[in-house]
Amino acid sequence: MNGFEPHRSHISTVLDTRAGGYILAAGAAALFPVLRVLLDRYVFMPLGRASFFPSRTELKKSDVKPDYEDLNSRLFKYKESFWKAAVYTVLVALGVYVSINESFFTDTRYFWLGCTEFPPCNYEVSRGLRLLYALELGYYVQAIPSLIFWEVRRKDFWEQMAHHVATIGLITYSYQVNFVKVGAMVFLCHDINDIFMEGAKMARYADHKWLPTALFAVFMLSWFTSRIYYFPVYVIRSVYYEPIELVAKVYDINPHPHWEIFLSLLCFLFALHLYWSYLILRVAWRQLFGDGQAEDVRED
Repeated sequence: MNGFEPHRSHISTVLDTRAGGYILAAGAAALFPVLRVLLDRYVFMPLGRASFFPSRTELKKSDVKPDYEDLNSRLFKYKESFWKAAVYTVLVALGVYVSINESFFTDTRYFWLGCTEFPPCNYEVSRGLRLLYALELGYYVQAIPSLIFWEVRRKDFWEQMAHHVATIGLITYSYQVNFVKVGAMVFLCHDINDIFMEGAKMARYADHKWLPTALFAVFMLSWFTSRIYYFPVYVIRSVYYEPIELVAKVYDINPHPHWEIFLSLLCFLFALHLYWSYLILRVAWRQLFGDGQAEDVRED
């Protein structure tokens, strides 16, 4: 137990400075691909093979030769979705842990209350929130080369690239001006539905009969609840109205141009959400009136 104390103390000390958060983010960006390779080899691939590759007994009983090209293609996509689902699960768990007892978790006014100077906003934030920011930034920094060189190329490649670039800009900017409280809720309302989306895709790649549809239904519910309702109605509305009324006017602070920059980045993300909502509804339409399979319409 005592052997871990110096390491924990060092991490805590680094998180006390803004520059330290960037150092941790850079370290996370370097370590995420290494972790992914290890999990691919020792966890995701064995589980994928056990889930939908034919066993030796099945091969002996069947005269039909398996389509290994199709199986390996599905395994590659399965591992990609497994990785993303695992990362988002950890990030959501951490986000809930560091936010659930904070006032801003249920009241958007506390995104801003306590800030009397700007920029940066001068209220104190917990080390847990700084750690969450470092991990989120590190993940999205490494996500760009992963999207280019590692992952399956889909039809919305450029939209995904725009999303990653905008997300990095939003994370970096909000961290720099200390908008981390509202940022934590942005993380949560984005990451939580990605768990169900990747889970539904994993089930489809594994050729499960009913699980893809069930998970896709949960994903749709979480998507439209968090990204299409909560995000604009609570987060964007709060950014548009509350920092002006609760901080700028009260303390005679000029919020420009930071208010416009932050609000524009959030609105850009919401525009991407609307585009992806169209794709999601296409999948739902195919599920209800097509062949009954929840296909990902982004894939070729």
